Order: sequence, then structure tokens, then C-alpha cells
Amino acid sequence: MSRRETAFHRNLTPAEVNTETFDDPDYDPKGAWLVLDGDRPIAYGIGVVEKERVEAGMNDGWVETDVVPEERNKGAEEELMTLTVNYLRSRGMARAIARIEETEGWKIALYLQSGFKSVRHFYRLALRGEAPIPPRAMPPGIEVTHKLMKDMSDNEVAVMSEVVNDTFSGHFDFAPQPTSRWIRWRDACEDPSMVTLAVTATGVAAVCIIEDSKGFNEERGVRSGWIDILGVRKPLRGQGIGAAMLVDGMTWLRSLGHDTIFIGVDAENEKALGLYRSLGFKVENQSQAYHLDLQGHG
Repeated sequence: MSRRETAFHRNLTPAEVNTETFDDPDYDPKGAWLVLDGDRPIAYGIGVVEKERVEAGMNDGWVETDVVPEERNKGAEEELMTLTVNYLRSRGMARAIARIEETEGWKIALYLQSGFKSVRHFYRLALRGEAPIPPRAMPPGIEVTHKLMKDMSDNEVAVMSEVVNDTFSGHFDFAPQPTSRWIRWRDACEDPSMVTLAVTATGVAAVCIIEDSKGFNEERGVRSGWIDILGVRKPLRGQGIGAAMLVDGMTWLRSLGHDTIFIGVDAENEKALGLYRSLGFKVENQSQAYHLDLQGHG
């Protein structure tokens, strides 16, 4: 209920919520609060410290706050913010982090008044209509494989996870994700996802994960899909592999009858942004990363 006003939200299933909270090894009930008005849930706050982030040297934790629209500005969100931030501080974290969409004005105001600062912008781009997709040829010597994530074995998910972690290492605020998290999401997520790998004689060179956004489409009455992840290993960049993988994913979504394709990008990643624009994508929305220094904030 809190997130329905955002541009790309769809209702999560109980299984999807479980895999992100109670079933996740990083979930700590001491860092999560549910606010009730009688028997009616009206607000929720959680602080999360991810083991992988700490092991990667990122001394931070996530803060998330949600309040149903009619109960905002009555004090619940401020109290939840205090609780979640203090929880992260009790865990020894040096920084609280969050990602907020530009349409969530109430949440942006809450985080800013709590001392958070915007540190990075991210664009959501869309390709709308059914104009032909410009071709992008895959370089010679590369085989492209396709498999729905729900049909992947645990070992195949592990390979995918390793490639994602490698290709996104060094990106802003990124930390390695464990294979177990991907496996839980594979088993819980209702929306079909296609995993595409570009394979050379020496191993996997790139990965693209494409989402058929069935739940979102049913709720909004639209026909859309997402390019969720697109990554190429550093030694193989600049050869056109990423562009070919992107076109391959776009083609799959078009084959499902979708007339809108979404993709996200760090606003400072000018090379990726240029590629997406060259294929017809246009910026439609943005989100921001926010940080709060817990050591210098009382």
C-alpha cells in the first residue's frame, strides 16, 4: 500500500516478501518493526546489515520505511527512522544507506530531515512502441545461451551469480550477492526471467537477465518487461558484446508481445547511457541513493 504510488511497483506476493525478509540469513527481528492501529498494519521499518557487504569492507546497512498514505505525517515514520538508524548504529555500522524513487516525495522529505544526503542518481529509461530494434551483431567466437531462471539448477544459478558479481564489482554501492539469495528469489518470484549468457572458449563473458513483468502488467493493464541486469567482464568490454546481449534481450521481450521495455542505469555511467539512447531508450524516471553518516550524526 505504501509503494503503490511509485512508477514501477507491483504488489509483492507473501513468498516474495518472505525471501527478502524472514528467509534471508541477514534478517534480524531486532531490526524490524511493524506498527499497528488496532489490528490494522499501518507502517513498517527495517534495518538490514548484509554479511557480504561487511565482508567486502562496506561498513553500512540498509534502512527502509513504509507507511500507508493516510497515516503519514503523524509521527510513525519519524519513530521508525530513529529505531532503524539506532539499530544499525548498535551493530557498529558507520553508514545508513537507502534508495528512493523521485515520486516518493514524503519519503525523500523524511530521509532529508533525518540527515541523509543524496549521493547518486539513477535513471529509469523506457523504449516505447513497436519500431524495429536496431541490430547489434555478436562478435565471432561467442555462443549465446538462454534459460528461464525457474528452470536453472542450483549450479547454473551459481555460475550466473559469479558472473554478475564479477561484472558489477567496482560499481557504486555494489557488493557481492550470495548464490543462496538468487536461489531463493528463483523459487519465490512470480515473474518469469530469462537468463542469457555469452560464452567464449574460456568461459562466460557476459550475462543479461530479462524480466517478463507479468504481475506489473496485470495490475497496470500494460505490456512491458525489464532488462534487469546487463554485465560484461572487464577484459572483454568494448567489443560490442553488451550491445548484442541487450538487443537479444529486447528481442525476447518483443516476442512476448511487449511494447515497452525498461532499463535502469547509473546516471554517471555515460557509456551505458549512450548505448541505451542509441537504441531508442529515453529517460522517464529517476531514483536517488541516500547516505547517512552514523558516526557524525547524533
